[in-house]
Amino acid sequence: MTRIYENRGFSKRNNISVVVLAVVFVYGFFELYRAFGVGGQDSTAAMFGVLFVAGAVYGAYTIWTDGRDQVGIIDADFDKGIAYITLWRPFRNLVIEAPIDRLTGWRHWVKVGKRNMRTHMIYLNAPGYPQKLTIELTKGEMPEGFRRLAPHMVEAFEENTGKRADDAAEA
Repeated sequence: MTRIYENRGFSKRNNISVVVLAVVFVYGFFELYRAFGVGGQDSTAAMFGVLFVAGAVYGAYTIWTDGRDQVGIIDADFDKGIAYITLWRPFRNLVIEAPIDRLTGWRHWVKVGKRNMRTHMIYLNAPGYPQKLTIELTKGEMPEGFRRLAPHMVEAFEENTGKRADDAAEA
């Protein structure tokens, strides 16, 4: 078994965010209870309650949509020809087991964010999983193991970025 890719801390960050959002959600309901459930009408508590509940729901939606298809770990057993792709789920991981030759649609893409910050992404399709999987190259460098999984995608990455493995080895 060979570790091809690992996004360190991805699952931990998302799980901590889920815990924080759960606390915010409960606090929002506490504020709503204080506003409407204890006899008097407190408009400030009602406003905070609605904002906290809505913020927690929006945050949970954002974490789920941004994190559900992002790959945390890719392991490959080249002898058996099987890849193990680990995806984040709240407080557990989902492992997709797929034949290496059935991983298709490899594509390099540069996501441009605020202040022209560029994040290199890889998209691929795995059999049995309905969405495209996303791999974020956190340091903007291609892990060497991808050369065995998708050599044409690595060539496209090197051509687009001007980074070649031979150039890095010579420097």
